[in-house]
Amino acid sequence: MTKGRMFWGGLVIAAMVYLAASPYLTAYQMKEAADNNDGEALSEHIDFPSVRQSLKDQMNVMFAKQISEDKDLKDNPFAALGSAFAGVMVDKMVDTYVTPAGLIQMMEGEESAFMQGEDTVERDHDNVDPEPFENADMYYESLNKFVIEVNDDDDQARFIMRRRGLIDWKLTEIFVPVDKLMN
Repeated sequence: MTKGRMFWGGLVIAAMVYLAASPYLTAYQMKEAADNNDGEALSEHIDFPSVRQSLKDQMNVMFAKQISEDKDLKDNPFAALGSAFAGVMVDKMVDTYVTPAGLIQMMEGEESAFMQGEDTVERDHDNVDPEPFENADMYYESLNKFVIEVNDDDDQARFIMRRRGLIDWKLTEIFVPVDKLMN
């Protein structure tokens, strides 16, 4: 084997390793941005419209399920109006709270103001903040889909990243325990 072939073979292998490691590198960059409370750096790795839509969809399904299971609401003619109003409120709430600061809190396993139903987010800086993606399992679900699961006690949040181009990954969906969204 000539030196030229060895060089190109090594280069191809290095490119394949980098390609396979790229979502892990993105997750690390997101973790570092969260550690540094750098919302701008974190935002570079997030497709906010897609993340917001995934949360809106989860909350709307939860409201529809609650209405269909509640016998008093099921027969109430105003339930449909209430459901539509809830959808508008969900949209507004998600748009307001799904921000870089809110995602940093979710990555750390903290309840955000969005989950607590509060207007402001205050952190206790006297206590040590949990690490972003602490207790996280990371794996490919498919060639273009990478999953980060954060386990906190009995709760599990799933952060879904999707490939954009060859090596660029963006956070596109977040799945949180539905009961935690509204409690």
